[in-house]
Amino acid sequence: MINLYPTRARTAAALLLACAIAAPAHAESELSTRLRMFLDQQTLPGGGEVEVTVGEPDPRLQLAPCKTIEPFIPNGARLWGRTNLGVRCTEGAQWTVYLPTYIKVFAPALVAARPVARGQSITADDVRIDRVELTAAPAGVLGAADSIEGRIASRPIAVGEPLRRDILRAPNVVQAGDLVRVRAGGPGFSITTDGKALGAAAEGQAMQVSVAGKVLSGVARANRIVEVR
Repeated sequence: MINLYPTRARTAAALLLACAIAAPAHAESELSTRLRMFLDQQTLPGGGEVEVTVGEPDPRLQLAPCKTIEPFIPNGARLWGRTNLGVRCTEGAQWTVYLPTYIKVFAPALVAARPVARGQSITADDVRIDRVELTAAPAGVLGAADSIEGRIASRPIAVGEPLRRDILRAPNVVQAGDLVRVRAGGPGFSITTDGKALGAAAEGQAMQVSVAGKVLSGVARANRIVEVR
């Protein structure tokens, strides 16, 4: 006759072990859910479409039962890209865990519609509007409403690459060797004279001019005007 009680005991033990393993997993999922709900109430940067992925805490952690949990943003953490956000127990136990979180922000932005060469002046035919993940792109991506007419590529730009302020420059309003009008002024006086540009410059850029054999520093303006202060 075979004794079934040991088998039943083993079965019961296996069920208890399964429950013990499942309980922390349920608690961890609750932590992620609560953190996601917390993020839904925050004002996230970027002003576009937001996707949030919240990970789980280290599975090796043994967290004591908790009545009240509180998500929080650690000091120095950014609600942008890959980050770690916190959840702490405020009633029933004392513990704090940090969950890996990926906050993606998408927005319509200008990208190159065809290859752009260094020094090429950008036109409307060179760009298109695309959905860009701002959190994965360098800072300064130009939005769909930004103007690029007349801007010049400071380096080659590949097809599909987001256009950024730091890879485009304004066209030069003064070229090296140009004859320019040099303006200088102060309280109660204003002087205008002729000069020669010693380099190229865009609107608002610093440059040098030669006036009567002297080199002066000024700021380039439209219509070949250089303001000297």
